[in-house]
Formats: sequence, structure tokens, C-alpha cells
Amino acid sequence: MIFETIGPEVVVTKPLFPLPLVLFPGGRLPLQIFEARYLDMVGKCMREGDNFVVTMSRAEGFADLGCEVSIRDFDQLSNGLLGILAIGERKQQLFNPRQREDGLWFADGADLPMEESLEVPFDYSGLVELLKSLKMHPAVRGLYSEIDYTDATEVSSRLTELLPLDNEVKQAFFEISDPLVRLAELEAEVTKLQIRGRDA
Repeated sequence: MIFETIGPEVVVTKPLFPLPLVLFPGGRLPLQIFEARYLDMVGKCMREGDNFVVTMSRAEGFADLGCEVSIRDFDQLSNGLLGILAIGERKQQLFNPRQREDGLWFADGADLPMEESLEVPFDYSGLVELLKSLKMHPAVRGLYSEIDYTDATEVSSRLTELLPLDNEVKQAFFEISDPLVRLAELEAEVTKLQIRGRDA
């Protein structure tokens, strides 16, 4: 891991794991690791207590705003692969990406400020109920034992991760720093999904 100080910010070089998904801080992501480059990355992170960055993959490249994650748990799965549980820690602005000979990407990253803790307004109680219903799904219930349904950042983050939205839409919501704005955008997307469902 390489540290560089620029003004008041500390820029850290970290390995990247581009994936076709968007993970927020506080998100929980189970992964099966099988490619040699990622086995090497995970092994090094575990030995040194380091983190890596999950960023949304694109047809060409990946998003330049990702989520730094820590490895919370690991195990050998029944299929023989290494399984890990990655926990979203903080948003990272990525720049100067470069690729190692084995294909592993690295980038310099700077932490973005944590979002302000705001209460979910009553107007978005429908979104809270939607999240509660999504949490009843066995796959989700196994990941999240507790969700703070009063916190706008947590509600908007978990909904963005779980709803069947296009990844570019999810990434756009990820890049919003105001959780109340994200809730408003989510409500509009949920309305679109409901209309499509009725028309299908």
C-alpha cells in the first residue's frame, strides 16, 4: 500500500475489484474468489489487514467512484472456492488507474466525506415499507440482521443495492452525496417499476 499526501487529503493506492454491481458503505457483499489475481489480492489484504475497492464495471473500464471494503469473514465453500464477506466502508474517488501484468487493477483513491446522518421524512414511509419487505427475502435476511429504518443514508443505500435497477442508475445514485435527494430519485424509479409491472 502506498501513501501520498496532497494538501489535507491522504491519497492511498489500493487494488480494485470491478464488478457488475454497486455497493454502498455499510453494504455486505459475499464473494467467491477463484481468479489467481484476486486470490493473490485477497491473501495480501488479509495478511496485511488492508482493504480493496469495489467499483462498478463497464463494457470499457469501470466507474471512477467506488467503495472501499474490508474483509469481515472468509471460508472455503462447498465447491472448493474461497468465500469472503466484504463490508463497504467508505466512498473512494479513484484516479490514475493502472493494470498489473496479471490483470489486477490499481488506482489512487481519496476518501469522500461521510454523508450527514438524517432522519427519513414521513413522505418516504412507502420506501421504508418496501425495504422492510425486501429484507424478508431469505438471501437479504441472511446478510442484514439489522437495518436502521430511520436513517436516510441506510434506507436509500440498501434500497439502491437491492432494487432491480440498471447499474448505471445505481451508480448515479451512489454518486449523490445527499441521502434525501437519493430518496427522492428512488421514489421516482420505484414509481416507474410499478407502472411497468402494471403494463406487463
